[in-house]
Amino acid sequence: MVGILVILPSGIEVQSLPNGAELCPCRTTAEVVAALCSVAGHVVLCVEGLEESKELVKAASRVPGKVIQVKLEGWDGAGNSPVAVAATGVVAGFGIAGVEAAVAFLGKGS
Repeated sequence: MVGILVILPSGIEVQSLPNGAELCPCRTTAEVVAALCSVAGHVVLCVEGLEESKELVKAASRVPGKVIQVKLEGWDGAGNSPVAVAATGVVAGFGIAGVEAAVAFLGKGS
């Protein structure tokens, strides 16, 4: 499996991650940006409750691998989501199961 970094806001729990996936809980947007700037593979990114700043969008767009943004709640695809523009794809409305699905998708080499 290609290395996958799973970035979640602190306090959001994921049941399990497959080998090759690493969890990175972040309390602030600045911590997310720092994590994105150091990643070498793919990213599953959930920023629920955090500011989607210009710095965050810029860092997401520079990730060398694919970035899948996960929105725990539903999203109509038209609402304001600056990170979605920089992401390879968006999974929305499946709760934490969306994180697990995004990891599985990236793990298949898609």
